[in-house]
Amino acid sequence: MAAPRVFSVSELIRQINLDLFKYNDISVEGEVTNYTRSSAGHHYFSLKDSRAQIRVVFFATNARFLRFRIENGLQLIVRGRLTVYEAKGEFQLNAVVAEPAGLGALQLAFEQLKKRLAEEGLFDADRKKPLPMLPQRIAIVTSPAGAAIRDVLHVLGRRFEGLTLHVYPVRVQGANAAREIATALRHLSRWKLHDVILICRGGGSLEDLWAFNEEIVARAVAACEIPTISAVGHETDFTICDFVADFRAPTPSAAAEIVIRAKSEICTHIDHMTHRIHHIVEGRVRNYRHELRHLTSSDKLGVVPQRIARTRERLERRRVMLFRLLDARAKSMRRRLAAFDEPLAAYPARIVRERQHLKALMATLSAVSPLSVLSRGYAIAFSRTRRRRKPILDSSQVGVGEQIEVQVKRGRLVCTVDQRTLGVESLWPETDVL
Repeated sequence: MAAPRVFSVSELIRQINLDLFKYNDISVEGEVTNYTRSSAGHHYFSLKDSRAQIRVVFFATNARFLRFRIENGLQLIVRGRLTVYEAKGEFQLNAVVAEPAGLGALQLAFEQLKKRLAEEGLFDADRKKPLPMLPQRIAIVTSPAGAAIRDVLHVLGRRFEGLTLHVYPVRVQGANAAREIATALRHLSRWKLHDVILICRGGGSLEDLWAFNEEIVARAVAACEIPTISAVGHETDFTICDFVADFRAPTPSAAAEIVIRAKSEICTHIDHMTHRIHHIVEGRVRNYRHELRHLTSSDKLGVVPQRIARTRERLERRRVMLFRLLDARAKSMRRRLAAFDEPLAAYPARIVRERQHLKALMATLSAVSPLSVLSRGYAIAFSRTRRRRKPILDSSQVGVGEQIEVQVKRGRLVCTVDQRTLGVESLWPETDVL
């Protein structure tokens, strides 16, 4: 009997992968757990049910087509190929496509983005801008070839002629539609040339309207500084753009009716307000005339001139009193200034006398100053101590070898005592007698 073949680990796993080729295209349903995403865009998670679980790897090349976010707890149907991961010897499912179980991918992506933007406050009513009553310049972001633009132009022309309309052409369906819509909104917001912006598109399926559910469009609408009206699809269609915009219209035609009131409605409103103002003014004039007639017929009206005369007389008296008070105050200030000027007038002669006295003191100080003695050739010797210098008056105060300081007219000398005497010596050097 032949001995059984012995496989290496890599050979065995390679053989198992060959045997698993029949599971090259299978679909597995389960609940997502242990979800992680690498910096390269690869998704790693496990699918589990009540009894088992399997590892799943969803590489970025396939995951880029996902319309929704994978999250823990999400029930998924994953289609891919069953393999054995050689480095760890573990079964794993290399995913190619993933779909939410029981709910379409687009609908799930819609709900996820709606929840996230609502938590950020992009749907809050307090951040929405009011619409102008009678805008003069209107921008319309839509496809120039669609039915929506024709409906809008027809309604605006019928309700109020003479408006300035600018159509910003974009694609409203397809891969690049969301980017074009967001770019249009950013440009219009930066230019600030319009009073209101209409974002329009006709009806369609969820896939057809998906450009208006993209996050890039939602954030462009939220950041737009011009009031926006979203009119996408039919009355029963709702998009993320509808929730973020300042106002939502059920259809493009309704948006045109909302953005501007009919000229007849405005004229009727103006006529009504004019009649109301005229009625109020006439009522007030009648009341004032009645009060005036009552005052003219009253006995108290004749007292008014007398009261005015007394008030005028009282004001005249107070004016005179105020003038006298100010004049007396000015005279008092002049006297005080004159009193200050008298001592100041004597200051120049006093300064001359003080300057002469100061010169005399300086001459006396110079005469008795030791510096004047030094200028005649004398010097002063000081003994050096740590704290201070002390003049040497007797040679017995220093010893041979000690250092002393000698102050001359300019500068000091540090000297060493080589010899000392205790008697009186001649100040002049001896000379040889020839």
